[in-house]
Amino acid sequence: MARRCTSRSGICLRSSAGPASPRSVCRRTKVGQTGWWDRMRNDICCFNTETRRHEGTTHFSVGCARSLRGDASSSPAAKRPASRGHTGANTRPANSISVLDCAPVCPRETPSARARRVARTSVLRSALLLFVLAFATVANAQPPKPTAPLKIGVTLHPYYSWTANVVGNLPGYEVRALLPGDIDAGDYQPRPQDIKRLADLDVLIVNGIGHDDFIFPMLKSSGNTRATILRVNAETPMIRASRGDGVNSHTFISFSNAIQQTYAIQRALARLRPQDASALQQNAAEYARRLRTIKAKAASQLADAAITRVVTVHDGYGYLLQEFGLEVAGVVQPSHGLTPSAAELRDMVALLKREKITVVFSEETFPEPLLKVLRDEAGVTVYIISHIASGPFTADKFEREMQENAGTMIRALVN
Repeated sequence: MARRCTSRSGICLRSSAGPASPRSVCRRTKVGQTGWWDRMRNDICCFNTETRRHEGTTHFSVGCARSLRGDASSSPAAKRPASRGHTGANTRPANSISVLDCAPVCPRETPSARARRVARTSVLRSALLLFVLAFATVANAQPPKPTAPLKIGVTLHPYYSWTANVVGNLPGYEVRALLPGDIDAGDYQPRPQDIKRLADLDVLIVNGIGHDDFIFPMLKSSGNTRATILRVNAETPMIRASRGDGVNSHTFISFSNAIQQTYAIQRALARLRPQDASALQQNAAEYARRLRTIKAKAASQLADAAITRVVTVHDGYGYLLQEFGLEVAGVVQPSHGLTPSAAELRDMVALLKREKITVVFSEETFPEPLLKVLRDEAGVTVYIISHIASGPFTADKFEREMQENAGTMIRALVN
């Protein structure tokens, strides 16, 4: 008795040229190329069931055969009446084969074939599942939240300019001036609204050697305990104050110190924002290049200065004059912000005459009556040098005012 075909990977046919014989013609083909079967009870539905060879081309037709038992003589094809106009003889080509003439007989699916089919099905299911999950993930994904700005507080005008140039146009940074622009740090008294500005700072840039010590109690009062404190003078060579045992805290009035401290700010910010390290370094290098250019041009002219010894009103210009090889012979103020007494002023006039010093560098806010005494009594010329301590906080303030200071020094000492 013929067996029902259970294989999905082939078709087994017997020749229609005669009765069923032990020798069967089997052709194994891939699924989808010749047909597939779905067993339902005793029916076998065959698609593309009849294969005919004609002039070297394989043609397919569609039919349905009920499962057959016994030999080919019991098949529907054997009992089919002859068509009109035809004899009862078989008129099909001798080399044609039809599954309607015989029961599909083929071997059962081997374990290895079944394993391969199961493996293929598993792979397809896994791929489909991954696709669905990926689609769902993309559909439900939320846009990344922007990085919160890094809030950087500064106490002095030069630090604002340096930091603003290091940051440049990079997004995600806020440079915040903590003091009112119209008040010199030496005259500043903390206000409640200024303390609030420290509460959410991420970075605090300070002089740290006496010029802005008022900021530390303010920071404590604000409740901010997480801010990173950057002391830009940590690696800066310092000179002694003109009076007392302390150091001169005006390190920022200097091209060389400005460049060094700009790089210190850049390195600190790069540690906090590593993704911007390269851009921060490039910005700092460009700013340093501009400052070096101003310094180099001034140095080339000051190299031939006829006057190399001067007097200053306060101690703030020591670093600037030192880097150009100029000497400070005396300081009018006994301490920063203090007005000299009458006796101190007489001593200064005597020094100017004795040392034959003809140039005095002063700040804008020094009392004009005292300057008049120096002019009238000692015959000196007074030039104004900015110590970049008041006015609006801007990115170009330091560069612009130091350019003016260099020009003033050249006019005073060379021309």
